Amino acid sequence: MYKSPQVFAAALLVLGLSSAVVYGVIYDRPCRTEISVVQNFCLDRYLGKWYELQRYEQPFQTKVDCTTANYGLLDSATVSVRNSAFSLINGTSSEAIGTAVLSFPEQEIVQAKLNVSFFGAPNDRSNYWVIDTDYENFAIVWSCEPLPQDQSSEGFWFLSRERKFTDDKDANERAFGAIRKYIDQSEIRFTNQADERCPDF
Repeated sequence: MYKSPQVFAAALLVLGLSSAVVYGVIYDRPCRTEISVVQNFCLDRYLGKWYELQRYEQPFQTKVDCTTANYGLLDSATVSVRNSAFSLINGTSSEAIGTAVLSFPEQEIVQAKLNVSFFGAPNDRSNYWVIDTDYENFAIVWSCEPLPQDQSSEGFWFLSRERKFTDDKDANERAFGAIRKYIDQSEIRFTNQADERCPDF
């Protein structure tokens, strides 16, 4: 069904296709079209700090935990992105700085689809889709990149406003309902946010 993401990423570099974004799980199918996202997305409410609780393991996130994402407003159309993580294995921190813009800002009903890029690289791909969020407790993020031969690479992130997910019943039902509907649970990697060594990014 899928190939090792690390091996596939290396193959892309050898082929000179390093501009393609390769996420954690490779599927022998095109990107799915039935994925729905939040409508009337309120970007202002989405800003701030999020803690990652689950993900598909990524080539750029291998063996890191304590992961956070911080979103701020640079101007009326651009969001700052600061992703931070910590390796509990070797005690080192890592950080990726980027920007994000709404993918389709001209639409009358704003969809929760964004173009995210890092280290100043341009990005015309809608590669960050918020499947669901209540803004106060959780966000379920999905992404897909088309690959040659009708393959695709998918990413998934379960974000929380706190290191430990809320006990709120409605938030739990919505978040885990979206995960059951759209996410391959056999590929989920849980992020350790409970270790006392986790920095306060």
